[in-house]
Amino acid sequence: MAVAPYASVPDGEAERDWSPDEILVSTILERSTADVGWLAWGDGKDAVVVPGVARSFLNPAAIGEFPDPPPSTLVIDHGMGSGPWALWCRARGILSCAISPISAHGTLVGVVGLASVHGGGLADFDIDRLQLAATLAVHARTYEARLAGARRMFDEVSRTMESALTLDRALRVPPTYREIARSVGESLDVTYCQIAVHDANDALTIRGLGGRRPPRKAGIVAWPLTTLKHCARALGERHGVVLKLSEYAPAFEPERLALFSPTTKVGLILPFFAGPRTQCLLIIGEERRSRCQAMSPERVAILELVASRIGHILRMSRRLEYERMAERRRERRLTKERQHVAREVHDQIGQSLSGLLVQIRYAMTKGQAGPDDLKVMEDAARSTIQGARSLAYGLRNLERGIGPLENARSYAETMLRAVHCTLLWSEERSDVRVANKVLREIARVLKESVNNIVRHANANAVRIRIQYPPGRIRVMIHDNGVGFSRKEVSLTREGRGLGLLGNRERLERISGSFGIRRSKMGGTDVVAEAPVSLNSKNGKR
Repeated sequence: MAVAPYASVPDGEAERDWSPDEILVSTILERSTADVGWLAWGDGKDAVVVPGVARSFLNPAAIGEFPDPPPSTLVIDHGMGSGPWALWCRARGILSCAISPISAHGTLVGVVGLASVHGGGLADFDIDRLQLAATLAVHARTYEARLAGARRMFDEVSRTMESALTLDRALRVPPTYREIARSVGESLDVTYCQIAVHDANDALTIRGLGGRRPPRKAGIVAWPLTTLKHCARALGERHGVVLKLSEYAPAFEPERLALFSPTTKVGLILPFFAGPRTQCLLIIGEERRSRCQAMSPERVAILELVASRIGHILRMSRRLEYERMAERRRERRLTKERQHVAREVHDQIGQSLSGLLVQIRYAMTKGQAGPDDLKVMEDAARSTIQGARSLAYGLRNLERGIGPLENARSYAETMLRAVHCTLLWSEERSDVRVANKVLREIARVLKESVNNIVRHANANAVRIRIQYPPGRIRVMIHDNGVGFSRKEVSLTREGRGLGLLGNRERLERISGSFGIRRSKMGGTDVVAEAPVSLNSKNGKR
């Protein structure tokens, strides 16, 4: 049996995570007098060689490659016998050896054994335990393969959720069905995917395509839902439906013709909800025969989570877009009201006072009043006109006076409300004048910190406090979320950590500071501080 170089287990590795093979061999050796035990597979996987409790001159590193597994359990005592295993023992100074083959579905796939440098060094119970270990090794390897498959699926879904369906994209620009389909197709290990919407006409409309080989060209295609029984079932039961299209079944034909390519082996229909009245389907097709068995219940459950995530992002982005539209409508109404008040002030007060000023000047010219008295009246009227004009100008330009901090507060309220997170905002009353550039940078740091809370913190409460220590402005942000690790805030090739780096650079440009740490009460604390005024050097970019 050709075996890859083995992986011996040196002493003093109790803190290391052992593989199932190492644990199995170590368990056999616990009550055995053998000097060494091993487990080797015939598919090139590293063999495992574990030394016994008692020390001997038999070095695990000198074991070498193993012969082919015997057809049944083989025992060699006092170095007697012939054949490849007897020669292998004598070449290494092994006097007692027991070898048990590992079989799977009638095929020899590996070997497990014990060896001793003493004649008669193995007891009968060692052989019994060895045979039991040969059976358990197959189950352990099957479990390990399933665990590795689950890890791969978890990594696949994590990449989809963190990369393809990033919350940043949804928060800044509402994604379209086509964009989401392309993102899912790039991240999931499937041949193609589609996104369909159940419209008001009780039809299923294809809105987006993604993947390696989509079954049709881009464009809106609609099919009556009454003819697609499995799609209607997925929407009604709110669970995924697997179609094994490699097996002919008349019940599958409507979906096969409408939604899948002719070479699709297995299809998956996953429901999600993009709004209170918007029902959608994520349709996945797999043409590779090697991937057909991958649609296990566990994988279907994970892909249902992906579909649910798509619905969550669409609902959040639409709600934020409604908030933005409502805010823009409020600003337009407020601007119109200000313009109306400005016109009224200018037309009524300004014109009346202008007429009074003309009459006073005329009276002064005709000499109908004393010059001193009329001069006082003229000054009063001029002052009133100036005040009215200033008021009109201020009302017209009031929207320009909305401070960066107020804008950041409105942004924080909108973002946190969308993820059902409460905001407690407190600000010390102060007459301190803060430079506009400082306020702008502080507001940007506030917005970026709120973005991080929405994306990563999983918090339900946020507290933001603004203080004005002598000559400075300080912003403290606390959330009760999951906190973070050092790895999560470090800069990576994928772009993680760029927001925190940008916050630090913004404040350094205005001689400020930025800090982030895990809170002792749980969650995260962010502190941003800067001087309230800038000198000419700091004021330059």
